[in-house]
Amino acid sequence: MRRPLALLGVLALLDAGPVQAHLMENQQGTLNLVGQRGYLVLSLPVSALKGVDDNRDRRLDAAELQRHAAVIERYLRARVRVSDANRPAPLDGVLLNLSPDDHHREGPATHLVLLAVAMFETEPRHPQIELQIFGRAPAERSYRFSATRREPGGRPREEVVRFTPKTPRHTFFD
Repeated sequence: MRRPLALLGVLALLDAGPVQAHLMENQQGTLNLVGQRGYLVLSLPVSALKGVDDNRDRRLDAAELQRHAAVIERYLRARVRVSDANRPAPLDGVLLNLSPDDHHREGPATHLVLLAVAMFETEPRHPQIELQIFGRAPAERSYRFSATRREPGGRPREEVVRFTPKTPRHTFFD
């Protein structure tokens, strides 16, 4: 029952437009906090994945994604961690999508989009993200990442950071 609810939440968060549109720009991510849930979207390079590019074209196609989805999901769960006060927030409703190219064409992709819901035990005060997944090319070695939430009184608050192999972890709203 959790997966359909999480999926609906992710889709509502995205206010989904046309299917061909980018869910998230390459090398970017977001965590939108709503109560005890964190809606996570992250665009990551295919070159960061191991053993899934069967034809070695440095892209992932729909057949490769389907064939390796379970392995990719396990790999990402181990390398994309969300927590609050040292308590892990398990990822629920994980979805993986190929990212269209810059001209919004579908086909083999250089980036994969992870959508998930981080399930916190209580409303997070200082959520932490740790990313241990970086691509091979220099442009694939950093992520622009934003976290958002509503403050008491309804005022929105956003914090934007950059993750790199040297700074793979950040605590938001400290």
